[in-house]
Amino acid sequence: MNRPQLINVVDVICRSFRHLDPRLISHGERVGYILMKMLEETRRYTPQEKHDIFMLGLLHDIGAYKDSEIDTMLSFDTDDSMEHSVFGYLLFKNFSPLSQYADVVLYHHNCNAQYYSVPISNYHRDIAKLIYLADRIDIFCVQNMEEDLSAFLEQYSGRIFYPADIHWFWNTQEKHHILEKMKSLEYREEVSDYIFRHSNLMADQTHKYLRTLTFSLDFRSEYTALHTDYAVHLSNNIADALRMPTSTLESVRFAALLHNVGKVSLPAPAGSIEDYDNYLRALYDSPALDVTKQILTDNVDEQILILIEESFLLLKCWTNGQPITFSPAPAAEVVALSYLMSNSLSMEMNVSYHHHPRLLAFLREKYKVTNLDDTILKTLETSFDKIIDKTQSSCSTIYDMYQKMMEEHRSLSIVLQHYNSKY
Repeated sequence: MNRPQLINVVDVICRSFRHLDPRLISHGERVGYILMKMLEETRRYTPQEKHDIFMLGLLHDIGAYKDSEIDTMLSFDTDDSMEHSVFGYLLFKNFSPLSQYADVVLYHHNCNAQYYSVPISNYHRDIAKLIYLADRIDIFCVQNMEEDLSAFLEQYSGRIFYPADIHWFWNTQEKHHILEKMKSLEYREEVSDYIFRHSNLMADQTHKYLRTLTFSLDFRSEYTALHTDYAVHLSNNIADALRMPTSTLESVRFAALLHNVGKVSLPAPAGSIEDYDNYLRALYDSPALDVTKQILTDNVDEQILILIEESFLLLKCWTNGQPITFSPAPAAEVVALSYLMSNSLSMEMNVSYHHHPRLLAFLREKYKVTNLDDTILKTLETSFDKIIDKTQSSCSTIYDMYQKMMEEHRSLSIVLQHYNSKY
């Protein structure tokens, strides 16, 4: 994606995390900040490695989503069960531009662990220990008096943390006053400036970070995990069939990708189709659109934000059976159509052709109830089977990847459960 469209993908991620859980507000940013300042004081790593470690600190808890997991993350039991590390590892391994560091995320709480089938080098284990040190410093200072931090770190010196790393932190603290700036929120300006200067991402990297974010939101339920991916592919294929210009195609693609980012503020849907249907109905009557706008404003091109808002409002009308009171842009209609269709298609990987007439009839009824001009729908009908086939072919890869991820998750979770029950 071009820079003018998505100004700051990293800030999109940061703002999204602020809505995940009140207890996690800005935690990743502060961990990244601690690492950023410490890395300024060493020649141990190259500039690229330093930026990669900063991003790892920023995103190290991206696999967290359950209250019970967040409870243990905020505890000081260093032998705690860290299921979110497994989720984070899978997200980094399969989607992020930093897949080579996925093992760091897996081991960042149980740094000395030897029981996973995933090997980790001493180099990566050292980075995991450094991230965990910054993580514990932040959590401790949020919950306790800063003057007690020294005694806390000394308790785990040589057992969990390297004494040299603790010494490194205190030297950096003395020079840069990290803890004071975190408490006064001055650190945010430094983090923003660092991101602006160093996060010049290529289009492919931007897309991978966004997919990491969207899958971190959707990973919690099989009924949402593939929903956004289907919508993105559908929107691209429908817009292409309508012969929309290249610039519009790009806006449609990213509007579809970021469409539901505000759902980070909502409880996760449970594991049944009925619960998922209720979740979708609640979604369009919730403040999710307002949260999406809060996350994306000043971070994406204004046209993308308009497409998201119009498509969201159109979906709300379709969901509630209400006539529309505005004229959505064709590109916004494409995004809305894609999400409406993906609700059905992501439930069935092998949709037979007899399903297509039922889906078309469903779409016609939605247009009729809302009094929406059906010009785009009629155009869609002429290429419907081709669009569906093309979308399912594109999504089959991500479907297979998701199944393999869930299998690896089950395997690693069993190992983790056995270790925690044993020790």
